[in-house]
Amino acid sequence: MATERRSNEQRSRITREALVSAARQRFEADGYEAASLDAIVELADVTKGALYHHFATKRALYDAVIVDIQDELSAHVDTRAKKAETAWDKFVEAWLAFIDVAPEPGIQRLMLEAPAVLGYQRWQQIDDEHNLVPITDALEHLESKGELVFGATPDLARTLLAISNALGTLVSQDDDPVATRAVVRPVWEHLLRSLRVPDPPRA
Repeated sequence: MATERRSNEQRSRITREALVSAARQRFEADGYEAASLDAIVELADVTKGALYHHFATKRALYDAVIVDIQDELSAHVDTRAKKAETAWDKFVEAWLAFIDVAPEPGIQRLMLEAPAVLGYQRWQQIDDEHNLVPITDALEHLESKGELVFGATPDLARTLLAISNALGTLVSQDDDPVATRAVVRPVWEHLLRSLRVPDPPRA
């Protein structure tokens, strides 16, 4: 019985993953309104009944896609940050990693369409759940090393996240997002590094 239950759970997980993957492809290609559930289930190779078993509405499926994009983005940011050597460089690199992928279709969807489809409150909730804790932890670590100009408060974390989202939206919505990213990136890096306590002057 336990083996059968695990098998059912595995099939259910595989079906859900297939639906989210197919939906992401269709939402990125067509947008939320134009993407059809029929096309999604056909791409996922599942039935309409399987779709509604996992997602009661198209909006619920879209919500899962946005969470999936955020999961992927968080992993990307973490990987990029780990490649840097110092704590400060890790902090800066994590923020820049997001700007670097802002022109990609999935991130454009996250920044431009998701707030309208899901509502700003739900979009903000997803963003907070993925980002506020690691941002706060990084700030507290820098503060503990005496390297942060301001106190590592939740307000500072939210301020930086708001700026990052605004810049990501600016890049994502531009007709030439790659060119806009090239302008935004060094400005954002300069602002981030200005949060570091200056080295004492040499005698």
